[in-house]
Formats: sequence, C-alpha cells, structure tokens
Amino acid sequence: MLPPRMKISPRKSGMIDTLNSILDTHPDLICRMDKELNFTYANEAAATFFLMSKDALIGTHLFLRSEEKQHEVIKSVLGNICPESPSVTSLQRIDRPAGPQYVLFTIIGLYSDENVLQGYQSVGRDVTSKTLLEHQVAAQTKALDAVHVELRSVLDTVPSLIWYKDDKNKILRLNQAAAASMGMTVEEVEGKNTYDLFGEAAKDYHDADLSVFNSGKAIRGLVEPFTPDSGEQLWVQSDKIPFTDGEDGPRILVVSTDITELKEQEATLKSINKNLDDFASLASHDLQAPLRKIGISAELMQLELGDALPAEATAYFDDIAAGVNHMRQLIKCFLKFMRASPEGVDLGPVNLNNVLRQVANNEQGHLDETGGSLILPDAEIYVRGDNALLAQVFTNLVSNAIKYRSERRLVEIEITAETEKQYWVISVRDNGLGIDPSFADQVFDLFGRAKPYSEIEGSGVGLALCRRIITLHGGTIELIETGNAGSCFQVKLFRARRPNDG
Repeated sequence: MLPPRMKISPRKSGMIDTLNSILDTHPDLICRMDKELNFTYANEAAATFFLMSKDALIGTHLFLRSEEKQHEVIKSVLGNICPESPSVTSLQRIDRPAGPQYVLFTIIGLYSDENVLQGYQSVGRDVTSKTLLEHQVAAQTKALDAVHVELRSVLDTVPSLIWYKDDKNKILRLNQAAAASMGMTVEEVEGKNTYDLFGEAAKDYHDADLSVFNSGKAIRGLVEPFTPDSGEQLWVQSDKIPFTDGEDGPRILVVSTDITELKEQEATLKSINKNLDDFASLASHDLQAPLRKIGISAELMQLELGDALPAEATAYFDDIAAGVNHMRQLIKCFLKFMRASPEGVDLGPVNLNNVLRQVANNEQGHLDETGGSLILPDAEIYVRGDNALLAQVFTNLVSNAIKYRSERRLVEIEITAETEKQYWVISVRDNGLGIDPSFADQVFDLFGRAKPYSEIEGSGVGLALCRRIITLHGGTIELIETGNAGSCFQVKLFRARRPNDG
C-alpha cells in the first residue's frame, strides 16, 4: 500500500505483512490500480465485492470487473483527478440479484515527485442502508410535499375563511380566502400576529380562542362580527377547534363562513314579519270596526222594532248576526295564520303520544255526540317540534274528520305512525266525505276549500295554518289518495331522541 516510488527493504516486509493483515480485516473496500486500471492490490473486502479471490483479482482490468454501463462514469470520475486535486468521491450503484448495492468510493491519484500519474488508490464504503433510507425519506418527503400542495389547493378552493393559530394569536397557516378578506396574500399574513392585523377587534378573537384553549373543547357556530380590509363590517359563523401540536404547544383551527347575506336576510325577514304583523293587526282593527257597527246596529234595530218585526225580517236579522260572527271568526283565523312565524317556534323533543292523547281528550265530547271513535298509535313517538303548535295541527285534523263526516255511517278516525329514515310519518285517516284528489293542493291554500267541504261552514284557514306550522318544523303535510271513502292526511316530522337517552 506504499507509493511505488518508495523502496522497500527486506527487513520491512514483516511490517507490510502485518499491515496487509490489518487491511484484510477492515470492512471498507481497499484496492490499488496502476494507471492502466489494472489491480495491483486488493483487501478481502474488495475481493469479495468483485466476487473473486484476492490472487485472481490482481492483474485484472477494472472494466472486466464492472458493468459496461459504468465504464463511461468511471472515466468521467477519473478524469477529474489531477495533481492539484488528486482525490474525488463518487457514489456508485451496483445492481445485485438481491437488490441494489450502493458504495461511496474515494479515489486518490498517486503521483511521482515529477507529478507523473503512477496509479490509483481507492477506498469504498458500503452505504446501502444509509442510501436506501435517504431514498425512502426523500420519497416520503416528496409524497408529503404533494399532500401539502394538494391540501393547500383544496383549502384554497374552499370559500370559508380558515386560520390555524397558536395560543399567542399568531397566524401559522391560512387559506387564500382568509388572506384575501384582509386584502393580503397568504405569504404576507402567515407568521403575523392577529393584533397587528385586526387592531382592537383582535382581543375579542383572542379571548374566544383562549376560552377554547382553557376548556379544551371546541366552540361551534359562534357568530361574530368581522371587519376585513375593505372596512365594511361582515358577519361570520365560526367553528374553533383546539389541537395539541407536540412540543410546539396548543394550536387552534378556526373555520369561518361568511353569513353576512344570511344576517341581512334575517333582518329583512324580521322587518317584513313585523310589517305583516302590524298590517294584520291594523287590518283586523279596520275590518272588525265596521263589523261591530253592523252587528250593533242590527241588534239595536231588532230591539227597537221588537214584536212589530215580522218573522221573515227576524230571520234576516239572524242571518246578519251569523254573518258578522262568521266574519269575526275568519279575521281571527287570518290573524293566527299571519302570526305563525319561526320566531314563535321553540323546537325540542316532543312526546307526540301525549299530544295526541290531549287532542283525543279535547275532542271526546264531539266524538260522543256523533257516536264516533278515535284510535291512537301504540308506538312511542318522539319528534322534534313545539308541543302547543303540534297540538293545534292534530286538533284541526281530528276536528275536521268529525265535522266532515258522512251521515250514512259513524265516524271512525285512526292515527297511525311509522318511521321513514329520519322522519316519523303520522297518518290521520277517517271514513268521512273524502276529498277529490284534484283538490289535494288547493285544500292547503289560505281560504281554499274543496267540494263537498265548501257546503259546510268553515273558515278555509285551518289546513293552511297546519301546513304553515309543519313547514316551520321542517316537515311536510299532504293529502294522500286512499281509493276508498274518507280522507288521509300524512304528516312527516323529524324524529327526536327521548330526553336523557343521550
């Protein structure tokens, strides 16, 4: 292993043998070649690498022990060696049956005192495990980068405003929608503190965030004002979700949806409802005032004439009084219909069995008078609704079944219930006069009445009010064709858990 220009005395041969023995136990691939690339020395590791014995390897050419595709690479590497830069490092891949092997070679040019190339000395270290691990890490990093790019792309297409912050109110990540709302780019915002961007409003945001950090529980549906770069106040509905990010401390994900338009619509709807309520009250007053005058005048005239009033005229006065009372009832029903609004609906779990029993008790007198019967469902029914309003709906349906009964048979009413996905479907069937299917929608119109019902006294508001109430519950009500005598009204309401069932 000593340079060829050095002369070796016989008494040093023992030292050389010892050195060779040491080199043979070294795991690195150590070899020497002359300038024509013929091997002049190799340790055991190098011989094993080239799949030969040491003696067989000595004297063979490097190209005979390497793949042809590597020859140009070897020439290129050796071409970089010169007296001024006598060593080069090169990572080589060798394809083995068991898989690729990676060896990091350090090659040193051996020069004479006159800088004439004499040969090469090479030390190779097997770095297969390290290189494969690096490749694996690189592949995983590339995959993570791709996921990051894809996630960023997805987040940037979401119209919601998304922030990822720490407990100091520093914005670590955000999407384009959030950045654009501040008139900035993502790069300009990331790393900034909310206090630097939102001024006084930042404290309110931070306080809400801190409550999430302290409780460890998410806040959902938080409605709060938001003033972007334009200075125009908007409204957002936010979900604030806490995270723990290892040693970096707590984090919070804030997802905000712009509900400004919804808030404006709510304000407009509230104003419209108020105007309608005012109008209904005013209309009621203006309509009832002349009715009262008509009723009082007719009553006074009837009293004034007394016994002198012919029997036929008395019947006319009775018709006037009945008409006035009917008109008053219509106005009362109209007001009730107009005032049925979302603000008056308090939805929660309702035991519909209790509601139906209450309806049955209230209508029992009318059933007894007509000899009728009412059958209630056996199933335990819990729906999402308002007790009083649902009682009003089913009272109307049952009382209609009694009112519009057939004179040829005793009235029979049956209420059944079955589940359909997230709904309870409640059916109210009777054996009464029935309704022509062509009037299935008309009966739910305000003051809409179908034959033969139009021949019987009624306001034409009841079913319209039923549909309005059920719609406010997020459900439906419709007239179902039975194919037999009678009618069937079907009500769909959202199912609810029994209270305390979790």
